[in-house]
Formats: sequence, structure tokens, C-alpha cells
Amino acid sequence: MNQLIPASLLTGAKNFRAVRPYPAAKGRMLRANLIYRSGDLSRLSEADLEIIAGLHIRLVCDLRTGREQSEFVSRWPDAPAHVKLDLPDRNESDAGPHKIFELIAKHPGEAGGLLAMDMLYRRKPKAFARSLQVLFKTILSGEGLPLLVHCHAGKDRTGFVVAMLLAAAGVSRTDIIDDYITTAHYFLADKEALALAAWAKRSFGHDIHNESARPMVDTRQAYIEAALHEIDQGWGDINGYLHDAVGLTEADRDTVQNLLTV
Repeated sequence: MNQLIPASLLTGAKNFRAVRPYPAAKGRMLRANLIYRSGDLSRLSEADLEIIAGLHIRLVCDLRTGREQSEFVSRWPDAPAHVKLDLPDRNESDAGPHKIFELIAKHPGEAGGLLAMDMLYRRKPKAFARSLQVLFKTILSGEGLPLLVHCHAGKDRTGFVVAMLLAAAGVSRTDIIDDYITTAHYFLADKEALALAAWAKRSFGHDIHNESARPMVDTRQAYIEAALHEIDQGWGDINGYLHDAVGLTEADRDTVQNLLTV
């Protein structure tokens, strides 16, 4: 989609944004300002907190590991109106950052970084199936909208989970990819690569060189397509994945679409 890229809504979370109201199932549109996505929320300013209060977000889906949550403590308001979703397997996920760093340590350089990202995305459908079950159950309860999905960068884990939300709403594959690659506009790749290498060393004990880190901070279409290809191979298509792996029945899909679209 050829649209102007809006600035991030929050100064302390550079990748915080609302998902665009894409065309969805049955000739409908994704509801505006319903699904938000972001990276790390540990640097939110007082002005950011005031903006957040006006967004009326009810559910916060934090995809980070316990280690990340402890190191980068979220400043998101701890209010009764904000439900924080406790997701299964987030500490042991085969699609978490520790798995990437382990692989790059064995295969340094740009090729290693690309190999790690391909592996990471191909593992996402299985790695996040249970978390998606919990997320959709909460949405179906009527208690989870508007919602925020975030991880550390707001790119990989968040990108996959948001892609599945859009798929459930009936958003086209083309627009799912468009939302994913939009994240690239919010990243200064060279700066992010240096920060990622420092984090890998500080928190995981891995020496990651810049040429390895650079593919990890890119938002390449090939990455999300690797996850979608894995879904096609394992479940036939996204509909099969949402039904068989995530457990959404046809009635559930209808309800989700009614909640997410207008």
C-alpha cells in the first residue's frame, strides 16, 4: 500500500503504532485504533503515559521472556483497565532471541545472521500456537480490545502474532506483509545493530559482530514469507493453521471478524 508512514505515537517507544485499517473479510475493514504494536516500553516518558491513557487499551500482550521483562522493565501503567496477558512457553520458545544468538555464535557473519532469521521465522508457527490460543480466547471473551502486542524490538515476535490477528480478520496476505515491512520505517538499522550486539553480549554472553547483527534488525519481506511458507507446508494455508494449530472454529472466526472489523 502506498501510504505515508505516520510517526511513532510515543517518543519513548519508537516502534509504537496502530495497525492500519486494512480491507478485511466480507468487504469490511479492520477497525481503526484497535490493534497496536510496539517494541520495548521501558523508556516511556510522562508525556507518553498521558497519550497511552487516551488510547483506552485494555489488553497488553507482552511476548518477551522473563529475562527481558526483568532487564527492560515496562513503564506501561499498572491500572485495572490494563490486563497483562500471561502467555505460555515464552521463556522456552524455540523462536526467542537466545536461539538466534546461539546459532549465530556457530555461524558468524552476514550468512549466519540470515540463516538465523530464516530459522527463527520458520519456527514461529509452532512456537506461538499456544500463545495465540490464549490471545484469541481472551479476544473472544470480549475483554481484550483494543489491544497492544509487543516484544523487545516490536518486529519479529510481534510481527508474527499481529500477522495472525490480521489473518483471522480476513486481511489479505499482501496487506499482512505490508504491515510487517512497515516496521522498517521505524528503525535506524546501523544503530539498532550495535545495540543488539551489545545486548547479546551483556545478557546472553554471545559476541555478535555487526555483519551478523545487521540481518537481525532488518525487516525483510523474506522473513515473514518464511513463516507463511511454513504454515502453507504444515497446515495447507493460514486458515488451516488457525483452525488446527490455534483452535479457532468457524464460529470463532466469525466472532473474531465481527470484533476486529467494521
